[in-house]
Amino acid sequence: MDNGVNEDFKLLFNGEGFPDVRTYKATGLITGLSYRFYVQAVNIIGKGSPSPPAFFYSCADPSGVEAP
Repeated sequence: MDNGVNEDFKLLFNGEGFPDVRTYKATGLITGLSYRFYVQAVNIIGKGSPSPPAFFYSCADPSGVEAP
């Protein structure tokens, strides 16, 4: 994932020690910035091709809304 200002991608999570992890929650994001990320599979054979970059905005948690 980049740092929200389109600089170089940095590794956030490599799955080491968590072979069945299917989700990851990034922390420390700044509300309103647009972040880019990609995923890439790695196994005993080697690395797969990275996905095309995806984009998302970090938003503030909603206020005044009850949890389901």
